[in-house]
Amino acid sequence: MEIFDTHFHLDPEDDFSSFLQRSYDDLRLACSDYREVPSKLLMLCAGGSYAGSLRAMEFADYAEEVWFSCGVHPHDAAEYHLDRRDFSIFKDHRKLLAIGEIGLDYFYGFSDRDTQLSVLQEFLDMALDWDKPAMLHLRDKDNCRQAYDDALALLSGFSNAGGRFVIHCYAGNQDDARKFLDMGGYFGVTGMYTFKAAHNIRETISIIPDDRLLIETDSPYLAPVPYRGRNNTPGMVALVAASLGASRQLPPEASTALFTANGKRFYRIKE
Repeated sequence: MEIFDTHFHLDPEDDFSSFLQRSYDDLRLACSDYREVPSKLLMLCAGGSYAGSLRAMEFADYAEEVWFSCGVHPHDAAEYHLDRRDFSIFKDHRKLLAIGEIGLDYFYGFSDRDTQLSVLQEFLDMALDWDKPAMLHLRDKDNCRQAYDDALALLSGFSNAGGRFVIHCYAGNQDDARKFLDMGGYFGVTGMYTFKAAHNIRETISIIPDDRLLIETDSPYLAPVPYRGRNNTPGMVALVAASLGASRQLPPEASTALFTANGKRFYRIKE
């Protein structure tokens, strides 16, 4: 049995070998409710800048079970706008699965909105040109939804042109979720789903069909309960799968098989 963490990040100081060891150690730790511990941990290392995408590519070259994405996180959109790096070096890499992490972040606003929108459109165009799905980050201030409105406007044209996308760590409302579903969107679920106060996320995710859900850690962030607050790794995705599956009356092994198959189908991984 295998399990697929469809979104994680490397810290700059992470050693590839020790990171893999920690991830597999955490996988065994996280599988206390499994009858069978997955023997293979598939991982998608998300790039969020030119340098981060290079490092993600290096990790994918290092480890057979690792793939990568390339893109510019909205926090870094202004920097990219001033110093435009050539992302074409990633285009034909055999382990490139997606364009991302890209998107809109109006919560922190580290880059101005016009720049975020311009950079997002540029990378959505890249995703269409390279025939890769887009991996999106969307966040707005509490009780605000302009980031979601703006994303829906851009993704409408993108999906009509044949683009595919996943909103990673989805925390929007049900109305927007239905609109993204109508565009063919997928939704990433992280350890936030296990947090006691995350009722809104569980309620929204409850309307998403089984075949549109991907599991992810967003590590080193968002370690799931009961390990919340510690450094996260891809191995902890087993707890996300088990929690999400339990809400759908699925045992851990069945939920792992389902969500892993979804990820492999969405990212067109063939083994």
